[in-house]
Amino acid sequence: MGTLGFELKSLEVFVATAKTGNMTAASQHLDISQSSVSQILANLESNLGVKLLDRSVRPVELTVAGRYFYDQSVHLLEQAYKTQHVITKGSFNSLHLVRIAMVDSLAATVGQPLIEVIKAHTENWSMMTGYSHLHQQGLLSRSIDIIISDDVLEKQDDLRRLQILKEPFVLVVPKQFQQKYPDTCHSLVALSKHLDMIRYSEQSLISQSIETYLHHQGLDVPDRMQLDNTFAVLSAVAQGLGWTLTTPLCLLQGEVFRNQISVIPLPEKDSFFRYLTLIARRNELGDLPEKLAEGSCKILRQHFLAKIRQHYPWLDGKIRIGKYT
Repeated sequence: MGTLGFELKSLEVFVATAKTGNMTAASQHLDISQSSVSQILANLESNLGVKLLDRSVRPVELTVAGRYFYDQSVHLLEQAYKTQHVITKGSFNSLHLVRIAMVDSLAATVGQPLIEVIKAHTENWSMMTGYSHLHQQGLLSRSIDIIISDDVLEKQDDLRRLQILKEPFVLVVPKQFQQKYPDTCHSLVALSKHLDMIRYSEQSLISQSIETYLHHQGLDVPDRMQLDNTFAVLSAVAQGLGWTLTTPLCLLQGEVFRNQISVIPLPEKDSFFRYLTLIARRNELGDLPEKLAEGSCKILRQHFLAKIRQHYPWLDGKIRIGKYT
């Protein structure tokens, strides 16, 4: 990345000159000599390679390029003054900007109360969903501050990791098919001979976990359907297009299809789990990660477990919220 052609001091001089219309007034306003003002402006134009001021008229006027640079300079100086004020004031009881990314199943299920927890501890915030590997890249490149992910980034140092949820994968089949062929639904091998598997997009971590599981089971399931999100996956199952593997939290994204699907436990010896972990850079966000993790767990217990106990009581004892190791 190349160096900037200006410093904040040169922006102050340029803005003062543009506002007052002459270098003498600018020098008096900034308490520096007129020759310093003239030299700073000359260096600024030279470094940028463009003429900013028309000195042939009185008062001096902005060129077209100068008008653009003036607007940007005013904005940059405002941000610099604001930053200086915040730093010198030394009040960091609440964070000024926190960017959070999480798996869409968590955002869709308990996103609203989670946002309330975030609002209580930050002045400004943003939240996004999407593919977990993009969230990880964002965390490492500092464009994201906190992620709740199904990958703990175990090879990365200097990260805080707080356990949120451990949930088992389950088998989901069309209800009519399960009622007609109940025995077939207890074997993925037999099931695959009758119905296609509906997969998550191969870019998602949940898809990669499922493919690893199928490989370990020695299952070679034809790859015919890949869909981007849980709602689409469960919709396809509800229509009788095939079967899928997913998790209880994901099931809540497709509650509208609950009467059209059957949720079946995998054989105990074949059980595998998804783990959601809150991850943040160490020593940067105060106790916000802990508070957000605590809030997430509380919300999951109140909203998520209550629905699971109501509709899938056999799953209750297989789900762990909070620290599970």
